Amino acid sequence: MRGRPSCPQVAAPAESWVRDPPTSEGLEMRKSTAGLAAAALVAAAVLAHPLLASANAIAGPVCDFNNDGRDDLAVGAPGESVGNLDSAGSVNVLYGSAAGVSTTGNVLITQDTPGIDGVAERGDAFGHATACGDFDNDGFTDLAVGAPHESVEVAAGDVYDAGSVNIFYGSAVGLATTGNQIFTQSSAGMPDAAERTDEFGTAVAAGDFNNDGRDDLAIGAPKENHNGSNQAGNVIVLYGGRLGLSTTGSQNWHQGSPGIAGDVEGGDSFGTALAAGDFNQDGRSDLVVGAPGEAIADQAAAGTVNVIYGSATGLTATGNHVLNQSTEGVPGQWEQNDLYGQSVVAGDFNNDGRDDLAAGVPGENDGDTRDAGAVNVTYGTANGLQANWSQIFTRAGLLSGGTASSGDQFGTALAAGNFNGQVGDDLAIGAPGTIVNGNVAAGRLAVLYGSPDGLSPNVVQHLSQGVNNLEGLSEPGDYLGYALAAGDFDGNGRFDLAAGAPGEAIGDQLSGGAVNVLYGTSGFLSTSTDQIWTQDSPEVKGVAQAGDRFGGPAMSIGEYRLGYKSGTKVKVTNDVLAHSPLGRIDMSGVDAGPDYEIVAARGGVIKYIVDTNAEPTEDNNYVWIEHPDGEWSKYSHVRTNSVTSRGHQVGDTVAVGTVLGLEGDVGKAGGDHLHFEVSVPYNLASPINSAGFMAGLNRNPVICGIPGNALFRGQTYTAAAC
Repeated sequence: MRGRPSCPQVAAPAESWVRDPPTSEGLEMRKSTAGLAAAALVAAAVLAHPLLASANAIAGPVCDFNNDGRDDLAVGAPGESVGNLDSAGSVNVLYGSAAGVSTTGNVLITQDTPGIDGVAERGDAFGHATACGDFDNDGFTDLAVGAPHESVEVAAGDVYDAGSVNIFYGSAVGLATTGNQIFTQSSAGMPDAAERTDEFGTAVAAGDFNNDGRDDLAIGAPKENHNGSNQAGNVIVLYGGRLGLSTTGSQNWHQGSPGIAGDVEGGDSFGTALAAGDFNQDGRSDLVVGAPGEAIADQAAAGTVNVIYGSATGLTATGNHVLNQSTEGVPGQWEQNDLYGQSVVAGDFNNDGRDDLAAGVPGENDGDTRDAGAVNVTYGTANGLQANWSQIFTRAGLLSGGTASSGDQFGTALAAGNFNGQVGDDLAIGAPGTIVNGNVAAGRLAVLYGSPDGLSPNVVQHLSQGVNNLEGLSEPGDYLGYALAAGDFDGNGRFDLAAGAPGEAIGDQLSGGAVNVLYGTSGFLSTSTDQIWTQDSPEVKGVAQAGDRFGGPAMSIGEYRLGYKSGTKVKVTNDVLAHSPLGRIDMSGVDAGPDYEIVAARGGVIKYIVDTNAEPTEDNNYVWIEHPDGEWSKYSHVRTNSVTSRGHQVGDTVAVGTVLGLEGDVGKAGGDHLHFEVSVPYNLASPINSAGFMAGLNRNPVICGIPGNALFRGQTYTAAAC
């Protein structure tokens, strides 16, 4: 959609949060190098997660909660502790002003905020995803916040990781508590039911799908089970009304729905990423659904997107189609773990009145360079998106883009907006894994500018912290560009860019997180007036703490150490994106050897021990440990009898750092190493199969002592206690 879309909400809320009184001048923190803090962004953007857990932690398309003509910035911190509840999550809201983003009247929202529906619980990850829309058409933008790890109470008991979405309505004084709502898949009138590990609320996107003047909300549950296919995924659509969102007329979309292209398959993760745009200029928003886990031929997780078009009655299967790198006319070669559709955003890049689609492919290889990443752009026509109007952009293919490196993950996050006020929307691309001045995963942004001919690789701006006066310092594990959002924060008619760096350390608080804000000019985004925000910025509500991930996605609830005896040098041979299947880590000792001791990465109860297999065999040896918050960790390929010989038994409680056994080469190991993963089982009565594999979800583990959690393939680390 072009211009400033409408934003639906609940009828004029009367009560708002108690906020600091307005002052004549808002604190701006321009050119400040104060520490950065943690929060997920909300202004207009989509942010992605390596384990198919994408999140638009920066909301979009525009977020003017008080209707003063300036967009506001909502930043999620899904790792925030609420009291002693780790990873309960929060959202910081900073309001726009004539001078840009300001602390005046800023608020901090959690599920324990007085008057808010829901209760903060350990691991909810409130703030993992955010989106803005005017759901009741009162002129004030409203805010949707996803909490994909929320437990939902049903008749049979609590459903773990089912997920929820909170709705907050705008008013003349900003977001209000009055009329706020919470939705789960078990809410009355929903076309589905909450189930364990659905992760409803992983992604959210707002658009007016039926053109009735009120925005509607699409909510992704990418881990939804369909007919026994785990992690197939679905999307629930709620429609706006005079009083805001309701379940009346709600829809349930998934591959295999009547008329929808594609088949239900385990691991597709349909609903990981969402975006709304009017691709055929009929006045109705259309919905793009990313399914980055989709297999194409024999290439697992090559990825795809489904496009579902709006109509007078809402989204309809008529004319829907899929786009991926196997679609004729779409450039690029589909390959295993490309993750096409991990991020998606709509913008009118050629200014023809029709929105176009940018789809991130962060796992795309550049020759032998793994996970370098790419972005495909497909242009809108009177008949919708047309594959023969497509481009592909890579970091190395851009002017002054440099040489791609393994793990750049170019295309992890995307944001669209007209930053220079000239013809056509512009596209910001995050490459959070990029090495900057020798700093692994410091992160980098690339901004492509629109024109009547669309986007060009020859008109581009490259941005990194500490380079060309951009606020902050490029440091290992900052992950700048993990989340992006566009909005006009100063109301001058040009869009500005917010970029999350969730791995940023705030003092000694690793992964506290930060957000850089750059302002639009008649030329390029400006680094002379840019800002950097953290929860330790003066007058910002909240306190920066380790693992808050301000401006980034949720990760594991618990904190883990490297699973080797302290002092051991360990090389990562496969990280969570390089491993097949995704989401696991392979590592091996590289110093003294050969008897490398494997230790419990976190305290818990031993649930399974298999260490009787000996080479030559394809049968594995392993240990599974269950942790108090429902996460399990696995230690595979351990040496024969090295666990039981130490007296370990199923049911034993072990402390973090307890020696479990020895690194081994048992099963399909291909050499001595430790296979480590963190998972959440679907069914506690039968969590693993006969081969020892978890039937459940993998989570990207938070590893203590690793700046920004940048545990990358080919890098060497030293094991130590947390």
